[in-house]
Amino acid sequence: MNRRGVNGFVFAIILLGAVGLITTLVSNPLWLLKQIAIYAAIGFGIYLIYRLFMRKRMGQENTSYAKAAKQSKRRFDDRSTRGSNVRNITHAKKSTKTSAIKKKKQPSHLTVIEGKKGKKKNRAFF
Repeated sequence: MNRRGVNGFVFAIILLGAVGLITTLVSNPLWLLKQIAIYAAIGFGIYLIYRLFMRKRMGQENTSYAKAAKQSKRRFDDRSTRGSNVRNITHAKKSTKTSAIKKKKQPSHLTVIEGKKGKKKNRAFF
Protein backbone atom coordinates (compact mmCIF):
# COMPACT_ATOMS: atom_id res chain seq x y z
CA MET A 1 0.00 0.00 0.00
CA ASN A 2 1.18 3.47 -0.71
CA ARG A 3 1.06 6.38 1.73
CA ARG A 4 -2.31 7.63 0.54
CA GLY A 5 -3.93 4.21 1.03
CA VAL A 6 -2.66 3.97 4.61
CA ASN A 7 -4.02 7.43 5.45
CA GLY A 8 -7.40 6.48 4.02
CA PHE A 9 -7.44 3.23 6.00
CA VAL A 10 -6.63 5.02 9.28
CA PHE A 11 -9.27 7.66 8.54
CA ALA A 12 -11.89 4.94 7.87
CA ILE A 13 -11.11 3.16 11.17
CA ILE A 14 -11.35 6.43 13.14
CA LEU A 15 -14.60 7.32 11.37
CA LEU A 16 -16.15 3.92 12.16
CA GLY A 17 -15.08 4.23 15.80
CA ALA A 18 -16.63 7.69 16.07
CA VAL A 19 -19.89 6.48 14.49
CA GLY A 20 -20.03 3.53 16.91
CA LEU A 21 -19.35 5.79 19.90
CA ILE A 22 -22.05 8.26 18.91
CA THR A 23 -24.56 5.46 18.21
CA THR A 24 -23.88 3.87 21.62
CA LEU A 25 -24.08 7.24 23.36
CA VAL A 26 -27.49 7.94 21.79
CA SER A 27 -28.99 4.45 22.15
CA ASN A 28 -27.56 3.25 25.50
CA PRO A 29 -25.63 5.94 27.43
CA LEU A 30 -25.75 4.12 30.78
CA TRP A 31 -23.98 1.07 29.33
CA LEU A 32 -21.28 3.34 27.89
CA LEU A 33 -20.69 5.04 31.24
CA LYS A 34 -20.58 1.62 32.94
CA GLN A 35 -17.94 0.40 30.47
CA ILE A 36 -15.86 3.54 30.95
CA ALA A 37 -16.02 3.09 34.75
CA ILE A 38 -14.96 -0.56 34.49
CA TYR A 39 -11.99 0.25 32.24
CA ALA A 40 -10.96 3.11 34.54
CA ALA A 41 -11.10 0.82 37.60
CA ILE A 42 -9.03 -1.86 35.86
CA GLY A 43 -6.47 0.72 34.75
CA PHE A 44 -6.27 2.18 38.26
CA GLY A 45 -5.76 -1.32 39.72
CA ILE A 46 -2.95 -2.06 37.30
CA TYR A 47 -1.36 1.30 38.13
CA LEU A 48 -1.48 0.58 41.89
CA ILE A 49 0.05 -2.88 41.44
CA TYR A 50 2.78 -1.41 39.25
CA ARG A 51 3.58 1.29 41.83
CA LEU A 52 3.66 -1.30 44.63
CA PHE A 53 6.16 -3.52 42.84
CA MET A 54 8.29 -0.63 41.65
CA ARG A 55 8.56 0.79 45.17
CA LYS A 56 9.77 -2.58 46.47
CA ARG A 57 12.17 -2.87 43.56
CA MET A 58 13.69 0.55 44.10
CA GLY A 59 13.91 -0.11 47.85
CA GLN A 60 17.21 0.93 49.35
CA GLU A 61 18.47 2.75 46.24
CA ASN A 62 15.59 5.17 46.28
CA THR A 63 15.83 5.92 50.01
CA SER A 64 19.59 6.49 49.76
CA TYR A 65 19.09 8.81 46.82
CA ALA A 66 16.34 10.73 48.62
CA LYS A 67 18.53 11.12 51.70
CA ALA A 68 21.47 12.40 49.63
CA ALA A 69 19.22 14.80 47.71
CA LYS A 70 17.78 16.19 50.95
CA GLN A 71 21.27 16.64 52.39
CA SER A 72 22.46 18.40 49.25
CA LYS A 73 19.44 20.68 49.25
CA ARG A 74 20.03 21.55 52.89
CA ARG A 75 23.65 22.50 52.13
CA PHE A 76 22.59 24.63 49.17
CA ASP A 77 19.90 26.38 51.20
CA ASP A 78 22.40 27.14 53.96
CA ARG A 79 24.72 28.80 51.46
CA SER A 80 22.02 30.78 49.71
CA THR A 81 20.26 32.05 52.85
CA ARG A 82 23.38 33.60 54.32
CA GLY A 83 23.18 37.34 53.83
CA SER A 84 25.93 39.81 53.15
CA ASN A 85 25.55 41.71 56.41
CA VAL A 86 27.87 41.08 59.33
CA ARG A 87 25.16 39.96 61.72
CA ASN A 88 24.17 37.00 59.56
CA ILE A 89 27.80 36.02 59.01
CA THR A 90 28.69 36.03 62.70
CA HIS A 91 25.50 34.13 63.54
CA ALA A 92 26.31 31.55 60.86
CA LYS A 93 29.85 31.11 62.20
CA LYS A 94 28.58 30.58 65.73
CA SER A 95 25.94 28.11 64.65
CA THR A 96 28.40 26.08 62.56
CA LYS A 97 30.86 25.87 65.44
CA THR A 98 28.25 24.71 67.91
CA SER A 99 26.62 22.32 65.46
CA ALA A 100 30.00 20.80 64.58
CA ILE A 101 30.67 20.15 68.25
CA LYS A 102 27.20 18.74 68.96
CA LYS A 103 26.85 16.24 66.16
CA LYS A 104 29.35 13.75 64.84
CA LYS A 105 30.47 13.84 61.28
CA GLN A 106 28.54 11.30 59.23
CA PRO A 107 30.69 8.79 57.38
CA SER A 108 30.92 9.24 53.66
CA HIS A 109 29.00 6.78 51.54
CA LEU A 110 31.59 6.92 48.80
CA THR A 111 33.89 4.00 48.18
CA VAL A 112 37.21 3.82 46.40
CA ILE A 113 37.41 1.36 43.54
CA GLU A 114 40.92 0.09 43.14
CA GLY A 115 42.21 0.05 39.60
CA LYS A 116 45.00 -1.83 37.87
CA LYS A 117 47.48 1.02 37.64
CA GLY A 118 50.37 -0.95 39.11
CA LYS A 119 50.17 -3.78 36.59
CA LYS A 120 51.92 -3.42 33.27
CA LYS A 121 49.93 -4.14 30.18
CA ASN A 122 50.99 -7.06 28.03
CA ARG A 123 51.11 -5.31 24.68
CA ALA A 124 52.51 -6.44 21.38
CA PHE A 125 53.54 -2.91 20.36
CA PHE A 126 55.56 -0.55 22.54
